[in-house]
Amino acid sequence: MTLYRESCCKYGVCSTLITETFHTADQTSSAQITSSPSPNTFNCYDLQQEQNNDPNIQHIITQLNNPNNVVNSYSSFLIKNQLLHKLITLSPNSLSKIAVPYLPTSMIKSLLTTMHNDPYQGGHFSTDKMFSKIASRYWWPKMRATIRRHVQACISCQQYNYTRQKKAGHLHPIPPTDIPYSVISMDFCGPFIESPRENKFVLVISDLFTRHVTAIATPNNTAEITAMTLYREIFCKYGVCSTLITDQGTHFNNHLMRALTHLFGYHHIYSTAYHPQTNAVTERFNASMKVQISKLEDKHHNNWDDYLDPIIFAYNTSKHKTTQFSPFELLFGRSPQLPIDPRPQFYTFDRPNICFENLKRILQVYHHQAKNNIITQQKYNKERYDKHRPDPHYQIGDRVFTKIFAARGKLDPRYSSEPNIITEIHHPTYSVLNEKTGVVKQFHVSDIRLIIPAYEPDPHN
Repeated sequence: MTLYRESCCKYGVCSTLITETFHTADQTSSAQITSSPSPNTFNCYDLQQEQNNDPNIQHIITQLNNPNNVVNSYSSFLIKNQLLHKLITLSPNSLSKIAVPYLPTSMIKSLLTTMHNDPYQGGHFSTDKMFSKIASRYWWPKMRATIRRHVQACISCQQYNYTRQKKAGHLHPIPPTDIPYSVISMDFCGPFIESPRENKFVLVISDLFTRHVTAIATPNNTAEITAMTLYREIFCKYGVCSTLITDQGTHFNNHLMRALTHLFGYHHIYSTAYHPQTNAVTERFNASMKVQISKLEDKHHNNWDDYLDPIIFAYNTSKHKTTQFSPFELLFGRSPQLPIDPRPQFYTFDRPNICFENLKRILQVYHHQAKNNIITQQKYNKERYDKHRPDPHYQIGDRVFTKIFAARGKLDPRYSSEPNIITEIHHPTYSVLNEKTGVVKQFHVSDIRLIIPAYEPDPHN
């Protein structure tokens, strides 16, 4: 063990090991020469025999030994020490060539397993590292592609490796409507430190068209609080929405919320687990709101809910980057009156029908322009998001690994240890069946890894 750790693992395997055996009787010593047998499945001493059994190699050897052969296609091959070798350059800028043995097809898989899976010689490193180590020792046709396929099919690498490229899956923006509070999203923010009013959460409801926000401080995030707040603060003030978007939390996905959906007839959409982009408008506002509250709250009294309404009003009366209007303007058709604004000296009262027609005309212009601005911004965001981002599509029956979201140790796998099967497709969301438990869950395409079959050499190629 000491020899392995202190010599082999630091300086490589020696070609010859000399040990001394001492005899206490006559105080003489004898030198003993010991070879170091390889414990790996790949055995380089089988190379000559396997070359003799490989038809492709034997065909090249026959052509090289034929004095009448004038074909120059085998000029990069030579026979050395009764083995067929290939002349290669190790780098594009190198002018010198070296001769490496042509590896028979029958030995490729064992070499790949040894040079990738073996902790001493491979260590599960990348395709490039593995290729550079093998290329200076052996050669076979399409070697880099074969090595890449073996690394991609490695089960351990698929479960533990993290990718340095952008997460898979293109952006799919929600088509904008032009009706306020037609499509809304809802999410809880918190828990915060309990305020004197015993509030610990904020239920945030955003209109995806006007970007108007309603935020209510609540003592908890139960299903009862959620349903009652949605009914009182939205349905009783702005009417029933056509679509509600939430995550899959138990305060949104429960019998009470399903009963409310059935009673009022709106469509409830649940975002994919651990994929906040579906509910991006509310998620982004929550991040901003927490920062603003932390700036204003009294740190000694924890009265953060005293500042909630003013912060929401300040947000709703500010121009939104996407719509180029303030949510207040898109909802009410006018700019808000602020304390800094001068008061009018006199008022002109139009007939109600004239006032209504003017307001209707203003809102039509605002809404039309805001919708166009949203579409333009969504197109720009999609182009930036999708650039250089993979977008794999899977098929029903594909075997995949799914990402593990539960708490795990630093040395635990990132993806499931058991293969799963795709049963339903709504790209970029897939329904995945766990064969062991029989449970079907939804996963975003960025949280799925396709299980690639192991490399099997083709003896006829």
